[in-house]
Amino acid sequence: MSEEKIKELAAHEIGWWQAHHRKRKEDFLFHMTQLYKLQFRISEEKAKRAVEWRIKAADWHDKAEYYEDKGEQERANKFWQKAEKCLRKHFKILTN
Repeated sequence: MSEEKIKELAAHEIGWWQAHHRKRKEDFLFHMTQLYKLQFRISEEKAKRAVEWRIKAADWHDKAEYYEDKGEQERANKFWQKAEKCLRKHFKILTN
């Protein structure tokens, strides 16, 4: 892989980390889509669909952590299950 591609991959990885931290979903979607497109060598459309499911999973993850931290494990588990369902769809897109 060329140094230019490696640099681009690293920039998009940092980009989505920053977007996640800064709660900028559009930037998160953009950087993750570009990262997946390059990393998995898939179309931008396919990458975007996979990332959209990952973003939904991340939202459920945040809710699960919130309730788990409050000691409400049963409620947290429901959100963990929702996150897992989204990730199954995410990985299905990437592997088909």
